[in-house]
Amino acid sequence: MELGKKAIIIGAALITIGGLTVYLLMPKGQAMDTTSKHQQHSDAMQAAITQIEQKDASLKNDASNFSQSSSLDTRPEMTHAAFLAEAEARREEKMENKAETERREKLLKAKQNSVECKFWKQQQKTTSAAAKIEEKINYHCTLPGSSSSSAQPTPELNQSTAGVN
Repeated sequence: MELGKKAIIIGAALITIGGLTVYLLMPKGQAMDTTSKHQQHSDAMQAAITQIEQKDASLKNDASNFSQSSSLDTRPEMTHAAFLAEAEARREEKMENKAETERREKLLKAKQNSVECKFWKQQQKTTSAAAKIEEKINYHCTLPGSSSSSAQPTPELNQSTAGVN
C-alpha cells in the first residue's frame, strides 16, 4: 500500500474513534443541560449587551455635552456621498473661478493692447493735461471694477477734451 492511502485510512480511523469516545463518554441527560446552559449564556449575554448600551448612551451624552460646550466643530457627521458631492462642488467652483480669472486677464490684455489705450498713453507722454489723460488711460486700459482703477471714469467728450484729441 502506498503511503498516502495509509495516511487517509489512519486519519479516518482516528476521527471515528474520537467520535465514538465523545458519544460514549457523554452522559445521556446532557442534551437538556446544554439548553439550560445556553439559556444561562444568553441571559448573561443580554445583561452584558444592556450594560454596553447603557455605557454607550452615557458616552454619547458626555460627548454631546462636550460638543455643546466646545464649538470646535459643529458640523454634523458627513456621509461618503455628501463628502463627494461637496468635493465636486468645490472643484467646480474652483474651475469656474479659474476660468473667470483667465477671461478677465485676456480682456485686460486686449484692452491694454488696444489702439485707444496706446493712443492715450502716447498722449500722456507728450501733453501737459495729465489729469484728463490719466482719466482716459484708466478708462481705455483697465477693466471696470478691477482693483487697479479706483474710480470708473466715463469718457466725456466735451469742448475741453475735443481740443486735446
